[in-house]
Amino acid sequence: MKQSQYFWKSSLKRGISILILAIFALVVGFGAPVVSFAAEGESSPSNEAALGFGSGLLTIVYLPLKSAYAILGGIVGGFTYALTGGDLETAKGVWEPTVYGTYVITPEHLKGNEPVRFFGVSAYDEEAPYVTERLN
Repeated sequence: MKQSQYFWKSSLKRGISILILAIFALVVGFGAPVVSFAAEGESSPSNEAALGFGSGLLTIVYLPLKSAYAILGGIVGGFTYALTGGDLETAKGVWEPTVYGTYVITPEHLKGNEPVRFFGVSAYDEEAPYVTERLN
């Protein structure tokens, strides 16, 4: 490959990476504060469209990272299970924070109504506070 072809190919990759990071920064930096100050009843179609578009862009960046983390956690958890002689609790200590969590960013996440959890929480841990709140 000629050196000029290599230069243009690497420049294109660098430009696309910078563009993705800039879009991510714009959506996070400008999208979330505007929405958080708006009242729930004042939702406009353009605001909802912007939230949908922003959540889609963020998901494009976030989903591959979370998926890779979950896959690696699954593999490491499998090795942990095997190396501890089948200790399921120890393996769950690796699997639960890596596999559970948020995979898709939604407009509700951008509004601040739902937390984004890169490190997951066990479904059993989430149910316990809900059940105790309902009993009280």
